[in-house]
Amino acid sequence: MPDDTPLPDHVRRTLERLAPKAPRFVVAVSGGSDSVAALRLVHEAGLPLVAAHFDHRLREASAEDARFVRDLCAGLGVPLVEGGADVVAVAAARGWNLEDAARRLRYAFLHRVLAEEARGGAIVVAHTLEDQAETVLLQLLRGTAHPTGMRPRSRAVVRPLLDLSRQALRAYLSELGQAWREDASNADVSRNRAWLRHEVVPRLEERFPGAQARLAATAQRQQQARDALGWLARRRFPDGPIRLAAWRAAPVALRHTALAERLERAGAAPNARLLDEIDAAASRAAREPGAAPWRKALPGGAEARVGYGELAVLAPSELAPAPALPDLRVTDAAQLPPGVDPRLLERHPEPELRARRPGDRIRLPGGSKLVSDLLIDRKVPRRSRDARRVLAAGSEVFWVEGVAFAQGAAAPGVDPALADPDRYHMRQALAEARAAAAAGEVPVGAVVVLGGRVLAAAHNRTEAERDPTAHAELLALRAAARAAGDWRLAGATLYVTLEPCPMCLGAILQTQLERVVYGADNLRDGALGGVADLSGEGWKRVPRVTGGVEAAAAARLLQAAFAAKR
Repeated sequence: MPDDTPLPDHVRRTLERLAPKAPRFVVAVSGGSDSVAALRLVHEAGLPLVAAHFDHRLREASAEDARFVRDLCAGLGVPLVEGGADVVAVAAARGWNLEDAARRLRYAFLHRVLAEEARGGAIVVAHTLEDQAETVLLQLLRGTAHPTGMRPRSRAVVRPLLDLSRQALRAYLSELGQAWREDASNADVSRNRAWLRHEVVPRLEERFPGAQARLAATAQRQQQARDALGWLARRRFPDGPIRLAAWRAAPVALRHTALAERLERAGAAPNARLLDEIDAAASRAAREPGAAPWRKALPGGAEARVGYGELAVLAPSELAPAPALPDLRVTDAAQLPPGVDPRLLERHPEPELRARRPGDRIRLPGGSKLVSDLLIDRKVPRRSRDARRVLAAGSEVFWVEGVAFAQGAAAPGVDPALADPDRYHMRQALAEARAAAAAGEVPVGAVVVLGGRVLAAAHNRTEAERDPTAHAELLALRAAARAAGDWRLAGATLYVTLEPCPMCLGAILQTQLERVVYGADNLRDGALGGVADLSGEGWKRVPRVTGGVEAAAAARLLQAAFAAKR
């Protein structure tokens, strides 16, 4: 702030920047010097406001504080809303520590005042430069994931005094002849913030004059850096589960930023230890695709999960049991799921379409298997398993939605793999890859599918055509465009046995494909996470990506081909 700028003008400009559309401000007033200065500055700046005072009932003098604020507002002609609670009793009842309980109850009250008295406005709190410096130190000492201090605006809460010192505010009040209340608890060095304020910061200032101002400036720079990392992380890792192939290829800073944002959205406060733990689990699973799924309960009832090629952070609402699927007694062939042999009804009259149950088993070519084990083997994420319907008679299952037919349950001419279209079409791509291997090419195959119909199939022909662009994906996309009569392949899915390279991803983006499904990770040239994930670079249209389908079979083909060349 320029030295010659009057404080009310500075605060007015700051609030116009932080909350340009606010019709009214709720100013939190405790009676201390900082909050009294905030009230006087907003009032002198000519901005519409209402004052709000919350009595925590933690001190005998709290009633006198309330009386002081009441008289102050009456003298200024400022409307005041008062509230209070027995913070000690609430903290004991809910298992919160005292400071946390006081903060929660105070902000709940302020937001209530905002909703009732200043809808669409903002809450002004009087945190100063010294508060910012103390917050940065606390975050550093506690191991906060991103020690960025307090933001000038956090949703409806604005902090217009963060660049002003307490000394400057008290000098302003003294010029006005304005008194304030002193809170004796602020001197209680058993509290971390008070200990920093009275015992640590003075010694830092003694040794490093201007330390608080530099800490506050560092917070601002850290916020800017965090915002930039957040922007990059959201481009690299769009909303939803994160593919481990993309995770492995990203810098640690982007991984931790993306994870911190997901934890915050799920209501779990991120810290450095938690980020390191989840990152280690995800990185281990990315290196070892066969690793067992990993889960961790998080504060607030959220959960982190790593498995089946994905990292997900689930909020408590997402962990609620899936709605129960209604049972349906099948009495007619028309009610059977597509692809199920109608003759099944002759052997098992009136089977049920229902949710899976403990003990359900399905008979597969390799023998009988628990449905729960089958879902794990097929890498169906835990959160979606209960949403899969089964067709069963008693505990004998004939069909699992999107996963498998029991042996003999598929209609004549129906490939049992059709229960899982992705596996079925990837097997077609694998047949193309085997044709490439037989021709001495790198064994990669691709098919393009639209509405369940294969538009085109192709395999690598770089050696045969002496053409570096003759990759399976490009050849399949060209043929599919000819078959469709349009270079736009909106709604189509590309199945390819190896993660696409940057060249092929460029073509994929041009075709407006709906999905890309690939088999093995491409650790040499992968553009979807194997080396780098280029899908998150802000392109106009980006297909949904699923990796790891029939990955083991695709990897075996590649390994055999490279071993033969060596």
